[in-house]
Amino acid sequence: MLVDLHVHTSVSSPCSQIEPRLLIRAAAEMGLDALCVTEHEELEGAEVARRLGDEEGFPVFRGVEVYTDMGDMLVFGACRARYPVTTPFVELLEEVRSGGGVIIPCHPCRGSLGFHHALGEERAEFLLSNVDAIEVRNGGSTPESNLAAEAYANRYGLPGVGGSDAHFIMQIGRCLTVFEREIGSEEELVEEIRAGRCRAAYAAEVERLRTSTLWR
Repeated sequence: MLVDLHVHTSVSSPCSQIEPRLLIRAAAEMGLDALCVTEHEELEGAEVARRLGDEEGFPVFRGVEVYTDMGDMLVFGACRARYPVTTPFVELLEEVRSGGGVIIPCHPCRGSLGFHHALGEERAEFLLSNVDAIEVRNGGSTPESNLAAEAYANRYGLPGVGGSDAHFIMQIGRCLTVFEREIGSEEELVEEIRAGRCRAAYAAEVERLRTSTLWR
């Protein structure tokens, strides 16, 4: 199952120009099986996209991209309606753990040399021992940054996931997550990520997406 785990829409992310209904139709046309809408700091855009996905017969799962004092985190399965501009990571961790969700650092090596360089040894080790996966394929990051993130995932035995980080329609699906099993709910999405039954990929690496012109 092919899922873009990291997409922004114009509903709640002012930096995005993607209208939700066009997002869903483009994703289906290019061969994706589902999307995760992950607006900055709030859930409204994901709610809108989920309802439209139901109308279109295309699965849309809800998430949020939360800015914390330890970097940007994707949260699935335990999302507030709205977050402050900066959320302490320890506060987010407690909330997500109690709600049964997952936390995933997104584009962690973009613009830095990695977790330890950005956070220091002690804080980096704390973070990496308390997240559920790492985004190792991000459509807005360089291949070098993605490889650095992948090295962290391998070193700490964490699943690697992918998402386009799309803000424009042509960016959808340029990076994605390949799940081993079909996913029909947000609870199943969380379960499959936590179990590591997934891998990150670029669109060009997935046979059924190679002929699509939407992500080029």
